[in-house]
Amino acid sequence: MLGIRSSEKEQMDNFELSGNELNKTLSGLSIINKYLGNTSATCKAVKIEILKSDKQIKIIDLGCGAGDNLRKIAKWCSKNNKQVELLGIDGNAHVLKYATEKNINNSSINYLKADILNPEFILPTCNILISSHFMYHFSDHEFVEFLKKAKTNITTKIIFSELQRNSFAYSLFKISSALLPFSTIVKQDGLAAIRRSFIKKELVSILEKAQMKEYQITWKWAFRFLISIEIEK
Repeated sequence: MLGIRSSEKEQMDNFELSGNELNKTLSGLSIINKYLGNTSATCKAVKIEILKSDKQIKIIDLGCGAGDNLRKIAKWCSKNNKQVELLGIDGNAHVLKYATEKNINNSSINYLKADILNPEFILPTCNILISSHFMYHFSDHEFVEFLKKAKTNITTKIIFSELQRNSFAYSLFKISSALLPFSTIVKQDGLAAIRRSFIKKELVSILEKAQMKEYQITWKWAFRFLISIEIEK
């Protein structure tokens, strides 16, 4: 069942999804990402890059969802007197409304509605591109083409976190989510996301085809990969 990547759609892929069910789903995903360490791991990698510069840095979060990564980065930058411009991009206006409502006093965060999977999508210029559990929405070929095109608008680094397609992870999530009070969408889409996600050799192949020469793929707890790509100019 997990031998090859699935291309099935998830309920969260519906840009018209809204209301209480969406809000409950976004809240559940935030909890999962927080307590399984995904948000912390992504933001830690970003902080290292921010500390290297004494200039304002622009960071784009692709498929930003509820904006958890952006708020965590903004809070750290405020405490450490670092100038940063943060932009979250997502295809669902209702998701962005939810994220905006969470951005209390975070004037450094803005949002843009765009269909990232559309071949006509053009990434705005930035220093660092981040993404968390979104890149698996691309087919392998689409992912390669996206990286080739996007890297021309990125000056420093790409950092993204992705699920590992793993039978044990799949079974564990299936059992644990059934016992926890998450929305039906979280439970069903979570399993679909694992089926759509990557194994390491697939990521290596994609990065090589996209002509990314300097990169690291690090395995993280809870069956995730953190991928860090240096942009050569």
